[in-house]
Amino acid sequence: MIEGLQFSIPQRMLLIRNTLIVGLILSVFLSLNLWAGTRGLPYAGLIDKGSIPAPYDYILVLVLVFLWLGTLFLFKQRLLLFLSVLLSIFLVLMDVNRLQPWFYLYNMMLVVFLFYNGRVDDSSKFTSFFILLQIIFASVYFFSGWSQLNSLFVETDYLELISPLKSLMSERQFLFFQRFGNVVSFIFMFIGIGLIISPIRYLAISLAVLLHLILIVLMFPTPKNLNYSLWFSNLVFISLLLLLFSGKTKQRYFSPLFLFQMPLFYMVIFLFILMPFFNNSGRWPDYLSSNFKSGNTQTVIISLSEKSVESLPEELKKYCEPQYGFLAFNYDRWYLSNLHVSCYPSPKVFNGIFEHLRQVSTADVKEIELKTKPKQKLLIKQ
Repeated sequence: MIEGLQFSIPQRMLLIRNTLIVGLILSVFLSLNLWAGTRGLPYAGLIDKGSIPAPYDYILVLVLVFLWLGTLFLFKQRLLLFLSVLLSIFLVLMDVNRLQPWFYLYNMMLVVFLFYNGRVDDSSKFTSFFILLQIIFASVYFFSGWSQLNSLFVETDYLELISPLKSLMSERQFLFFQRFGNVVSFIFMFIGIGLIISPIRYLAISLAVLLHLILIVLMFPTPKNLNYSLWFSNLVFISLLLLLFSGKTKQRYFSPLFLFQMPLFYMVIFLFILMPFFNNSGRWPDYLSSNFKSGNTQTVIISLSEKSVESLPEELKKYCEPQYGFLAFNYDRWYLSNLHVSCYPSPKVFNGIFEHLRQVSTADVKEIELKTKPKQKLLIKQ
């Protein structure tokens, strides 16, 4: 019989927190241009204070890294963790593009540790916090699959993901893998549910580990795969997956009553179980509902005339390509090339890109238009 990891829950909690901190530090450095330094891409701030000019913005990043490291080695760890969460929120308010899926998930799991004092004498208390982390983590798999239940996923993101296989196999074999994309969303959803249900947990863990190993290979950093932090998140996910679900994760004297008495429990249920269901109606942000790499997060197209393309700076012309029968600006490729993250799918970001192109172009402003993608709702006010 496979027993899995043989760590107590308090030991797992310590390892999970350390994994999250190390994951955040390395992920920020893998996408450093997003956080500090000179860049040509517009900021999409949620507060009207403007951005902190380079190189002074590096100071905030260094302070944030110091706070994270302090939670590993210094005293007053929960205070340092609280300050790091506040600074993280401030950085996101300065540019919503920083609210990447991994950044949101890691920080929200760390919020649980703000209320956990590390004591090991009350099994109901530390087990309840551990269960909250399990719920948050399992919800990512379920809602990733939920958001992929659309034809666009197979036709766009999934097809792009498996494109390296095209040169390694015959057309018939590649077609099989392409059709396999129709069941990928159900595998994700099964993993999310299976991690919570003990009798099938080991099957869910095995599928999840296999899934991440495949993604590590397919998303390996290349000139075509530039989202380094998202690739790295697969390694972090495998570690968290095993620490949260492998082996004995139940305490003999655990009382569920303590869990239901925690206000934090209802906040987790609201943010990670209830609200993600409203994503398809546009009432809950994409990345906050694990809706990434689903083919339906980019809701707009920025179309350009040939005249307007010619008027753009040289570094922007290469991102103009044919789409839906006209020239369009591939803003996601622009973000990946410069910031090594995907463009955050938000009206604030789209409008910022649109206005930036109009400013740097010498053509008539009417030559550049913001359009809805075919058969999708536009969430931006015209």
